Amino acid sequence: MLIFEKIVDGVFLIYSDSQFWFKCNGIVIKNKSLGDILIDCNCFYKEEIKTLTKNQIEAYFVSHVHLDHVYNLHFYEEYDSNIKIYCPNPEHEFLKDFNKFIKANGTLDFGIGDEFKHFAFKQLNFKELHSVIGFTPGTEFEFDNIRLKTIHIPGHSPGQTAFLIEDTTEHNRKILFVSDIGLTKMGAWYGFKYSNLKDVRESIKKLENIYINDDYIITSGHGPILFEKQPAIFNDLLIKMDNINKNILNMLNSDNPVSLDDLIFKGLFFSEKYIKTREGDGILYFFETNMIMSHISELLEQGKVIEVANNQWILNT
Repeated sequence: MLIFEKIVDGVFLIYSDSQFWFKCNGIVIKNKSLGDILIDCNCFYKEEIKTLTKNQIEAYFVSHVHLDHVYNLHFYEEYDSNIKIYCPNPEHEFLKDFNKFIKANGTLDFGIGDEFKHFAFKQLNFKELHSVIGFTPGTEFEFDNIRLKTIHIPGHSPGQTAFLIEDTTEHNRKILFVSDIGLTKMGAWYGFKYSNLKDVRESIKKLENIYINDDYIITSGHGPILFEKQPAIFNDLLIKMDNINKNILNMLNSDNPVSLDDLIFKGLFFSEKYIKTREGDGILYFFETNMIMSHISELLEQGKVIEVANNQWILNT
């Protein structure tokens, strides 16, 4: 069943109450004259998507192409081939050609391209789309009284986009939908080859600057609606990443090299409980490897660690 949680008049955060673990929040904007505008409404059940397609849909926006945000998009295209699906460049190509996705995200080179394809096509029922409209993040869209500003926040993925939603005829507060910037217990995520820790940090700072300089309601792809101003939320994300650096440094020493395998699945990112539920999962190993290597690269650049052999490090004392 879909839950519609009101943000302001005519704008709702929606999510499924199903127990399926692989899902995200979406945004529904009611537009009386044109039709609904949807952002990331990738609900789990086909019947739930039918609820959304009962009304005319003017436009559907994808914040970024990660499977929890796009695996059911084909249902919209099947229900109405005229629905305009917008996706940021260069990721719009991934929705039409999955091979481009596995090449860009690194799963192909890592040797788990087939495993990742099986997860997408067989477990999640992902299907490639026939028509996707690419847009450059930063583009502004107008739908009658709805102004939709797109904000480029790379790092999590190359084209990840946040959305600033404003009703120009009402006195509603503006809404900042920050997609997957990391407003969860885990924090920011950067587990693909194309992910970039430096870009993640810069995107967080960009959103922080926008947020603190105006009166926004903030919400995201995974997390609650924050109606009250919480100026520390973005700095808290940066602190979490700094703490991972500290934890890695605490696991190293200046005498005996520590390898990548010594750092994998030691609680730096994924909990021990979660890891046990996916034992032997090559995809999870791939994610953790990329995230750890992002931090190692940062520590190498800062001169805090030294690589003494391939994927082996000591502290630089």
